[in-house]
Amino acid sequence: MYVITGATSRTGSQIARHLLQQGKAVRVIGRSAARLQDLVDLGAQAFEADPADAQALVQAFHGADAAWVMLQPNYVLDSPDFRAFQDSIIAALSEALAASSVQHVVALSSWGAGLFRGNGPVAGLHAMEQMLSSHDDLHVMNLRAGYFMENTLPFVDSILSHGAVLSPFNGDLKLPLIATEDVAQAAAEHLLLRDFSGKHVQELHGAEDLSLLEVTKKIGAAIGRPDLPFRQITEAAFAQSLREAGASENIIGLMTEVVAGINSGLIRAEQPRGAQSTGSVHFEDFMRDALLPKLGQSSISPITGKRVLRHQLG
Repeated sequence: MYVITGATSRTGSQIARHLLQQGKAVRVIGRSAARLQDLVDLGAQAFEADPADAQALVQAFHGADAAWVMLQPNYVLDSPDFRAFQDSIIAALSEALAASSVQHVVALSSWGAGLFRGNGPVAGLHAMEQMLSSHDDLHVMNLRAGYFMENTLPFVDSILSHGAVLSPFNGDLKLPLIATEDVAQAAAEHLLLRDFSGKHVQELHGAEDLSLLEVTKKIGAAIGRPDLPFRQITEAAFAQSLREAGASENIIGLMTEVVAGINSGLIRAEQPRGAQSTGSVHFEDFMRDALLPKLGQSSISPITGKRVLRHQLG
């Protein structure tokens, strides 16, 4: 039996689907049974539980021998203490694992998780890795994913509102962009093969490292705006935009710490690329399937055959 935490997240749901396609018994955990129904329709067992409810997780992990574990994948925008929230989930997971028969765990971590400070909410993933290491009988594979391609989806708003890609990150800085699809594929393979013993860390890279300037050029070319500009905004302006969106000062501090950590090189990929650590999804694939539809691509140029968005970009 496999247990999948965060089963309604992009990564968790894809891992569950991979395992179900292989005919495996899968129990999916999420806050909402209704949101788990698609996986139930594919043969999964649903278990409704709050990720910080240790007693519920003990029941959810009962009878399992392998698990995918992860923390809350997104910020809780108005959280007064997001790190405390992360720690409550880590404590619940620890109790559930200690009471279970689980022997193999694959965990979603992140680049920068080797640091215990200066990495914003990634410090929570450092704490989770430490917790998993404290369970002597567990075989653990921590997958430290690079910068998710999905993090570029907010560019849609800045393109439509400002006619430019706006970001607090240095436009020249190469980022190990990776799609959740690649993370899910790697996780599912490790869970199926259980090809690890002891405690391990594996960084995951996308098909290629790209700077946000390069990303902007790719988006511009795809929407018929080869002159689409990239503009780096200041950390202060970034913080103010978060404040206007309703973020707590705690969240603002964590997010700006991540920006500073990446721009300074404190948060960086440390393991060299290899066949097992490099994904197959190129940014063009992600852009076509996820980003361009959000830009409202609805018309095709009769001359070039390329999708155009000039009427929306102004």
